[in-house]
Order: sequence, then C-alpha cells, then structure tokens
Amino acid sequence: MGGDKVRCHPSVILENSVRSFISVVVLLIFLGAWIDLSALPAMLALAPVALLLFYYRQWKRTTIRFNETDVVVERDTLFQMKKTLPYAKMASVNVNRDVPNRLFGTSKVLININSGTSAMAPEAVLTFRQDVAERIRSEMSQRLYDHAISRDEEETIESLATFTPLDVIIHGLFSVSTYQTVLGSMFLAYSVFVLSLSMVAGAGVGAGAMVSLLMFVTIQIIPSISLMLRYYDYKVYRRGDTIYLQHGMIRTYRTSFNVSRINAVRVKRTLAARLLGRSCIEAEVVGLVSEDGEGSRPVLCLLKDDATQRRLLEELVPEFVYERDPETQPEGAKRVLMIRAAVASLVVAAVMVVPSLYVFREAAALTGITGIPAVVVQYVLPLGTALAVLAIVYAAHVSYRVTEFDAGEDLFTFVNGAVDRETVVMNYDKVQMVWIAEGPVARVFGVSRGSVYMLSSTGSSSIMSGYFPESHLNRINEIVMGRIAGGRYDYRLNSI
Repeated sequence: MGGDKVRCHPSVILENSVRSFISVVVLLIFLGAWIDLSALPAMLALAPVALLLFYYRQWKRTTIRFNETDVVVERDTLFQMKKTLPYAKMASVNVNRDVPNRLFGTSKVLININSGTSAMAPEAVLTFRQDVAERIRSEMSQRLYDHAISRDEEETIESLATFTPLDVIIHGLFSVSTYQTVLGSMFLAYSVFVLSLSMVAGAGVGAGAMVSLLMFVTIQIIPSISLMLRYYDYKVYRRGDTIYLQHGMIRTYRTSFNVSRINAVRVKRTLAARLLGRSCIEAEVVGLVSEDGEGSRPVLCLLKDDATQRRLLEELVPEFVYERDPETQPEGAKRVLMIRAAVASLVVAAVMVVPSLYVFREAAALTGITGIPAVVVQYVLPLGTALAVLAIVYAAHVSYRVTEFDAGEDLFTFVNGAVDRETVVMNYDKVQMVWIAEGPVARVFGVSRGSVYMLSSTGSSSIMSGYFPESHLNRINEIVMGRIAGGRYDYRLNSI
C-alpha cells in the first residue's frame, strides 16, 4: 500500500467472461423465436472469444492505488472511470471467498462507503491473491479502526458465544418468517391433497400438484438451506469499537464495522423461536453488501436462548441497551385494529368463495370412490376460511396487546408483531425523517402511526410504530430537534 499501481488477479478475466457468457446464452435462447436460429452456433462460438478480449482489455486498463488517505480505482478505456474512496468515508472493508476464489486461490476485497448510493452495492470489489487480500484488509483496517487483526489472530480469537452446527440448523429452520412458513405449508398441503386425490382416482399427477410442490421448495426449503450455508461456522466478537463477524460454508464472509455505523438494533423472534425460547439479533448498518448486491442485515447473534441473546446484546452493543419504560397502545388503537381485522376477514371470505365452490363440485363427482370422505373434502376450504378469519381477529388482539413505544433520553424503541415479534432500538442521531400518518378510521379514534426512516444495509429503511396519540409520536421529532439545538446531536454518526 505504498501508492504504486496494481491490478486485480487475472482470474477476474475468466470469471467475468463466464458470467457474461451465461447471460448471453440466456438472452439468445429467449430471442430464439425472433432471430435466425442457423446463426446461433456461430454467435455462441464467437461470444467467449469476444468476451475474453473485452475483459482482458478492461483488466489491463484498470489499476488500483492504495494511497495514504484514499484508494483510487481507475479505468482508462473508451468509457473512462475514476473512483476515489477516502478512508475517512469507508464503512467497512470485508473479504469474501466464493467457489471461483477457492479454485484460483484468491479473495475478494469489498470496499463499502457509508452512503445511500452504496447501500445496495459495494463501491469497489477487488480480487487479489488470498495472502495479498488479507494483507490489504489488515492494513486498511488499521487505518479505519486504529487497530488490525491478522488472519491467524482471527482464527484463534474465541467468539463471544458458542454456535454449534445444531444452532445453525435451528436458525435456518426457525428464523424464516412465520408467514412465509405458513404459505409454504399451504402449498405443501395442497400438493399432498392433489397427489392423494389422483392416486385414489387412478389419474396421473396433475401439473398443479408439481407446481405447488415447487413453490413449497422455493418458499420454505431453499431459504432455510441458504441460511444454514451462509451462517455455518459462525463467530462474532468485538475489539474496541469494532465488531467482527465470520461465517459461511460455500462462500465465506469476514466482515468488520465500527459500532458507530450501527443505526438500529433489532431483536427478532418468530413464532417458532418464541416457542423454543430463542431470539436473534440483527443490526442496521450501511455498507455491508456483497459483490452480487446481497444486502442483508448483519446478524449479531443467531437464534439462541434469550439469556445468551441478552448477554451478547450487552457485550456487543451496550450503546443500544438502556432501561426502557414502554407505553402500550391506547383503547382507540384496539378499535382501529378490530375494524381492520373485520375488513380483512370479509376480503378473505369473499376470495375463498370461488375455490370452495370448485372443490365442492370436484368432490361431488368423486363421492362414489372408496377412500374419499366427500364431506371432509367439501368442507376443507370453508373450515380453512373460518380458521383464517379467527386467526386475523386473534392477531389483531395480540398486536394491540404487545405493541409498545418508548422514548428514552438517547434511544427510542418500537415493539411490533402479532406473530413474529420484533424489538427495534434506534438512535435519535441516526434518524433521517419521521413521518406521522393518520388514516380516516385512526383519526376518528385519535391515534396515528409513525414511520422512522434511516439508512440501512438494505437501502433506506422504514420502521413503523403501532397506533399511538400523535403528540406521543411527535416526541421523536422534538427530541431530535432538541438535541440539535442543545448541541447534543452527534453529527459524526450521520457523516458520510
């Protein structure tokens, strides 16, 4: 990092060419009906050569300089580009390794700027030989955090809590949204029902059953497996004001960020997690996306027992721990929620009329077939509709009971979730905007809902409150403005 010009590892030429070639093939297949198919073989033969030449020239004409105060990425091609990334503006410098990196012995250095424009994509993704990437990250961390931890030290440092493979599996299975799980289960139940019906009737397996089964795999199975692979071998610890995360099986992630970059902390509990007495912690941090734009919130603690979660919260982010004195929703909020539940119930009942009539007709044609209890088949959807209506009303009651709002001196908290519970602790100095809205029904009962906007790792994030008097929610704006007027507002927390 002496200011000399360097290039990325040559493997990026092949990696980018293969990725673009796949896109070209997909495009040509899609356009096959509108072009001369006889030209396809020649186009497919020329595409790899053209891509290799294109990316070779781009690689050769792209240089990186690691200066004393900034990193400069410059490309001198037909479309020139020059990025100057000051160390003072960087949110994080991370190292990721995917399958191509493992094949070529390389690593990707991801440089993220703490700004809205880079919230969904890194400012620079640079591929180097693994040892070079580790050295660059270590030296840049020294500039960013005033200390550096080498790869060997990272391997020996113990995590603040032990996360076993069983913990990773539980997190993958039960951190998925309950609504997502219910939807996936409905698709699975439908596919099983249709398959059973076809077996009894002696008919072939219908396309609807296979599509439904595919939807179940897409909605439920793939996200769970993806989480297990992502958080395999999970480790979290803090050094000074810097939090370090390591995890991943196929693609490995090593992430670090200063605690001052955290805008909010979320404690999340799905319905299944609450039944198991577990919860997980996520943080709202700008500048932690991977090279493919995967901008998920960093997880500070996988699903663990509540005692472990509380301990980690105090050790990792004590800046977001305070004595809360929450207020619950007023009686007017209950009336608004019940009116909303009644409207939703009417919509569900109306939507289910046509499917119920269809199932009733199909079941009536099979009443003479042994093994099909027609009365059950005919009333499955009506019974399901009744249960859905009861669930909507119960969810409204629970939402009224559990929703909380608390405005502390330096932090404030929203608690929401009838099924999946979420406690969000936010910093006044991170707030970009507070939007308070009153619907026609809410206005009648004297309540409002507030939306707090702040930057996050998934772009601009909106966190919504429950129903409270407008004057209570306005306290957030009043405190923010009071901190600015009184000199307590820390501009450094929002500097980019």
